[in-house]
Amino acid sequence: MTKEQTAYDFIVTGAGAAGRSFVYHLLQSPLRDSKILLLDREQKTADDRTWSFWEETPGPFQEIVHHQWPQLQFYADGFARDLDIAPFTYKMILAADYYRFTDQAFAAFPNVHQLTTNINAIQNTPTGVRVATDAGTFTAPWCINSTGHPAIDKSQVNYLDQHFRGWFIQTEQPVFDPQRAVMMDFRTPQEGEFRFLYVLPTSPTEALVEVAIFSNAHLSAAGYDTIISSYLRDHWPHLGPFSVVRTEAGNIPMTDYPFPPHDGQIINVGLVGGDTRAATGYTFIYIHQRMQRIVAALLENGDPRLRTTLQQKRHRLYDSTMLRVLAKDLYPGDQLFRRLFQKNPPARLLRFLNGDSTLTEELPIMASTPVGVFMRAFLQSL
Repeated sequence: MTKEQTAYDFIVTGAGAAGRSFVYHLLQSPLRDSKILLLDREQKTADDRTWSFWEETPGPFQEIVHHQWPQLQFYADGFARDLDIAPFTYKMILAADYYRFTDQAFAAFPNVHQLTTNINAIQNTPTGVRVATDAGTFTAPWCINSTGHPAIDKSQVNYLDQHFRGWFIQTEQPVFDPQRAVMMDFRTPQEGEFRFLYVLPTSPTEALVEVAIFSNAHLSAAGYDTIISSYLRDHWPHLGPFSVVRTEAGNIPMTDYPFPPHDGQIINVGLVGGDTRAATGYTFIYIHQRMQRIVAALLENGDPRLRTTLQQKRHRLYDSTMLRVLAKDLYPGDQLFRRLFQKNPPARLLRFLNGDSTLTEELPIMASTPVGVFMRAFLQSL
């Protein structure tokens, strides 16, 4: 690439889940011949994360689903429930498979250019956007951006980090049911926080065992490992000898900070576009739903800037309320989720957590919470 300005139809800054999702969905549309530049400071190949989600029908990435489960389990002290989640299926995608699948899809289109370089500035111009990189400066009518992170004053918003660490384990004997996953298990000391583990078996001898903590106080790797080790010892005594094949770790900011979905011709997506569900940290399914809506808007009127629907506003208010309850420790999180899973059909809860529920479904969910606590938090969130 020269230092001269090069024009594209779309510049995508950040080649993670969100940026790749936009390019993939655009290539499945009548806009597939658009000239696209996909920028990132590093090549995406590593198995650096897993994405878990649920959907009713096979989605666009079904062929790279690493494993899926028709049944889930929920545990809390003194309570257990098998969850028949039909019509949903719980699914896992590995990052390396997602990167490889999308790279292969992009390679079939000579109009898609990928460039590994540092992104130095993204600016609106009278005719679109200008993106300055170490490899040169590029222009386009639109930039789809998933880079950068605004400074958040945590004293002005509800905020929790969801930090996690997981073990991919392999046992000597078959001990897992690969058709049944543990979605949430709160049978671990909460230590005044919101802590749970989940177990995602991919074969009778293989599973991902992960601890997730909602708090702003992170642990050392050894601290997370102690929680996982204690959990397996106390609640999986039949596990037998096993080895840890690899580990993963990460952090997801959970906040009702009003991330701007766009700034002029710059369309923010992923975490920086508010596509992470504030009260749960779920992101993957929301990214793809929004990218599909963005492409639909481009087809309809040539403008990717979306209006927030009433349903989205309603769910954001729910998220802000629940996040406030958890962040301010107004009610123990393990007891809250026990109530939710004890008093609601699994499919209703999953639709709610996906942001797809109707008001008729949401009313009994709200009734199953500690109503007084949530009402106070709700009024404070307005």
